[in-house]
Amino acid sequence: MTVKKADEKPAEKEPSLLYEQPENKLSFIGEAFKTYIFVEKNDKEIIIIDKHAAHERMIYEKLKKERGAGFSQMLLQPVTVVLNKNDYEAAIANLDMFTECAFDVEDFGNGTLIVRAAPQYLDLNDVESSIVEMAGYIAQNKKDIRSEKMDWIYHNVACRAAVKGGNISTKEELIDIANKIDNDPTLRYCPHGRPVCVVMSKYELEKQFGRIV
Repeated sequence: MTVKKADEKPAEKEPSLLYEQPENKLSFIGEAFKTYIFVEKNDKEIIIIDKHAAHERMIYEKLKKERGAGFSQMLLQPVTVVLNKNDYEAAIANLDMFTECAFDVEDFGNGTLIVRAAPQYLDLNDVESSIVEMAGYIAQNKKDIRSEKMDWIYHNVACRAAVKGGNISTKEELIDIANKIDNDPTLRYCPHGRPVCVVMSKYELEKQFGRIV
């Protein structure tokens, strides 16, 4: 039986290792305020990631690149959406736009659409309001070129579908976001232009605590 000495300190718990490559070690530290992911990189930097902004940018890029392919999920119960005349006409004339952002939308007649599939991560309660907002935008911006309309739609869907700040996330979900953000420098800003992450060096941190001058 091993007896612990009175002055023996408990072993410090190391941050969970996400991955390690030559000259690149990223370790998961934790999450603050159910919004910000903290990771340590190469024993030299702390990276703080806004999980909503990061996930939003990831979804936006996926939708834009794949035009909704592989990002759609069937709804257990189809959702019916009633629109005003102008929005309804604009929507049924541009059903392909809904398809390109992972919705499966059909004309149900008499000013009504039926939605059979929606983007992954999108809350069921947001499906109807998303379609209403998208149809209204298309109707009001008929003169805009298609690429401009699609970019707005991708932004809108990505923001709605992304994990929200304050929501509970699993450790695995947080690690996945951190890995992807660190591995892809193009994901450093959300579609609205806000920073996805901030980096604080060990030098800056130690200076704040007066360890160095």
